Amino acid sequence: MFKLDPNSDMALYMQIVEQTKLAIAAGYLQNGDKFPSVRELSKELLINQTTVSKAFKELSSQGIIKTQPGIGTIINIDEEKIDLKRDEFLGKLEEEMSQAIFLKISKEEIIELYEKVEGEIDVI
Repeated sequence: MFKLDPNSDMALYMQIVEQTKLAIAAGYLQNGDKFPSVRELSKELLINQTTVSKAFKELSSQGIIKTQPGIGTIINIDEEKIDLKRDEFLGKLEEEMSQAIFLKISKEEIIELYEKVEGEIDVI
């Protein structure tokens, strides 16, 4: 499920976070699905457990996973946290859209870019 790039500018733990979010967006992971443990994932990815643990902490703080003793880790979307992130993102996007208008980037170019990214998520 994860394809980490050690040469990327993005830290390995953030690659796990972002790829988990993309897997949810693409429908590969859904609310309530079992998620591998820190130990399982570090063994599968051949990386340090501390790195995976850092990814889990970030996913948990973003309201994406929940670890329960005796049950394990599951996808547990916290709608309140997601809504806050969404509102924060929309504010940043509005600022970026102002910049896009200044740079004379057309609506069509923006839609084309959106559809390109959306298509990339579908092939994960």
